[in-house]
Amino acid sequence: MTDEPGKDLAPRQPQPPQPPAPQVDPEQLRQFQEFQRFQEYQRYQEATGQAPQVPKQQGKRWWLVVLGSRIFWRALFFLLVVFSAMWAYNHFFGVDDPGDIAQDSGGVTGPAQGLSAPAGLQGTVGMFYKHVSFADTTRACTLFLRDDTRQKFANAYGATDCAGAVKTLKAQVTSVDRYQQVMFPPDMLKTPTSTKVTIDSCALTVEGGPRLGSFVVEKINAGWVITDWSPSTCG
Repeated sequence: MTDEPGKDLAPRQPQPPQPPAPQVDPEQLRQFQEFQRFQEYQRYQEATGQAPQVPKQQGKRWWLVVLGSRIFWRALFFLLVVFSAMWAYNHFFGVDDPGDIAQDSGGVTGPAQGLSAPAGLQGTVGMFYKHVSFADTTRACTLFLRDDTRQKFANAYGATDCAGAVKTLKAQVTSVDRYQQVMFPPDMLKTPTSTKVTIDSCALTVEGGPRLGSFVVEKINAGWVITDWSPSTCG
């Protein structure tokens, strides 16, 4: 049977709509890629008999770790506080300086370039013992007002100068800690009624070293200095 010319063919059936392409979940894709890598790892291990070397992660540099540490910053802050406190103390209170008597004790000048004793005349003698215990020849000898007094002190101990006498006496010190802690009797701790006082080492409690004679301590302006010296009967 043949189709008649000009006669349309039967209409085609409409095609059903195509379903949309499925959306790929990123997490599933990641897991699938990891599974692929795991399969490659197994194949490599079976082929070579060993596992491939996993590249090591480069560790942090040590100075980055230190800078990121709270302990480091706390320690740095503590050191800054300590150094600031030391600077403030030295700045406002000062340290022993042989040339400070003109400023600290009211302007003593001339041969006496020693310190004014904060504790008065007892402090001057106590400081002399302390300087001898450390063999500090400069500070010990500058507590004498005049050169002739320094020479008298040197001659008494068979030395050519005051510094030599201090070194000789230092060799006789057996305990620096005890020797620099000279104790005064109660009557010597009272405020003196005159500006010139004699302090004999025989009346003092001296341990760990020799007694250093008799001192004549005189107040000049606001400071006390040694204006004369002589050997004492007790050594």
